[in-house]
Amino acid sequence: ELRRLLYEDPKSESLRLTQSIAALMFQFCGMSFADLAHLEKSALDCNVLRYNRIKTRTPMSVEVLDTAKEVMNQLRNSQPSRPGCPDYLFGILSGNKKRKDERAYREYQSALRRFNNHLKSLARALRLASPVTSYTIRHSWATTAKYRGVPIEMISESLGHTFIKMTLIYLKGF
Repeated sequence: ELRRLLYEDPKSESLRLTQSIAALMFQFCGMSFADLAHLEKSALDCNVLRYNRIKTRTPMSVEVLDTAKEVMNQLRNSQPSRPGCPDYLFGILSGNKKRKDERAYREYQSALRRFNNHLKSLARALRLASPVTSYTIRHSWATTAKYRGVPIEMISESLGHTFIKMTLIYLKGF
């Protein structure tokens, strides 16, 4: 079902966009939607994304594989930056509000709700039996990594967890 979620054509342009965001989250080691949405253009350095996690401020770096470059170009924000506002890499958030503005947080919450609703529509269109949310993608990446023999410590670090206990919760059903 994961392969179908990420790669089967949903035959809808808006669902393809949702699928592209989900695919990037998975390819970027289970990156959270919050981190993906808040990535700034300055985070991309050659073929590496360098950023601090939104939730924990943990410094992160993720290699951008060739398979992700085309999807990134599709989603790339082409709007010029505004003074004092973030210059987002992707067009998920508008970038027309200052970072600490309450309206910016509300915009993010709305984007997350919209993305999760679109994921549900994508799952229906692809006739998937499992429920799908932004967290499903994160958990699926962790489970896939564990299944392929990646050590739990590396999975934990890749997810940006500060404690391995959190990663073990993700892998509990494994």
